[in-house]
Amino acid sequence: MGYRNSTRRKTLTAIGATGAFGLAGCLDSLDELGGGSGDTIQMRTSTEDTAAYQLSQGIAAVADQQDEFTVDARPSDGALQSMRQLDNGTADIAYTDSLNAWQIANEIGEYEDNPLENEIQSVFWYYNIQGGLTARDRDTAESVTDLGGLSVNPNPVGTAMRTQMEAQLEHAIDLGDYDELALGYGEEGSALSEGTADIVSDIRINASLTPSYVEEQYSINNNAWLLTWPDEVVESIEGDDRPLTGEYISAEDAPGPDYGDRDEEYWTSTVYNTFVKADIGEDVVYDLLEMIVENLEEVSEYHALAEDWEDVEALAGPPSEIPDVEMHPGAQSFFNDQGVL
Repeated sequence: MGYRNSTRRKTLTAIGATGAFGLAGCLDSLDELGGGSGDTIQMRTSTEDTAAYQLSQGIAAVADQQDEFTVDARPSDGALQSMRQLDNGTADIAYTDSLNAWQIANEIGEYEDNPLENEIQSVFWYYNIQGGLTARDRDTAESVTDLGGLSVNPNPVGTAMRTQMEAQLEHAIDLGDYDELALGYGEEGSALSEGTADIVSDIRINASLTPSYVEEQYSINNNAWLLTWPDEVVESIEGDDRPLTGEYISAEDAPGPDYGDRDEEYWTSTVYNTFVKADIGEDVVYDLLEMIVENLEEVSEYHALAEDWEDVEALAGPPSEIPDVEMHPGAQSFFNDQGVL
């Protein structure tokens, strides 16, 4: 069976503790890097306005405080491009979601005709983005099985969240039965209120962070209804061999839409991790992880999501469980030494 992170009746909460202050050791094997130059690790994630990029800036800032190596964290057009940069040698570490990593390993989808040339291996968990679908009101649609004939925006085109959402919706309805829209996140709230969309997306990051445009979406759509995922649909998703992931989140922890009499609901979960090429040195990966974990307080100053990395077991779990993708030996060694693998 495949990787399953669908935990029934599980409520996610953010980890509020901060990491220990102090500079970590050094990287002794930078000559074993697959890309980059000299004593610099090239890191690529996403665009400048994203949490992904801001987290990478925190890592780079900590690295700048010691003399042995630096991290050059630059923006990219997103997770898919960052993995291509990893493959072509212009990045040493990149990020993408577990489903895309599985597709890379199995040369599925866009990788069937244009596969990566190098084997990728996972390093550490970055964050999760939870996804729900919201109707204009309960009469428009109550469940994900009610989408037939409606105008639906299952996250913006090109996002990993849309790929994850559509893969899970396949267990509820034929995707060709609804009119698929191509709205950006900032367009969804007004499209719902104006009636140009019947169903739009809702996302949360690590369950605890609600983006501002999502908050605005509910401020102008008072009757917006969070679609239900019937038990039989979730059970079917859990039986899929692909890394289709999700969890139940309480209405209290994900406010905004109308839940009716529900205390919680199922949300899809797009799980992002970092990756390197298989030929990068073990000491490089081990020492980079050591630096991050021992300096989390400083990294967290750049984005509060880094506080969740203090749970080292959570940092190790998702990247170690992607089907057909191995964890890099340097990461395995570090997490074994931490007692979490």
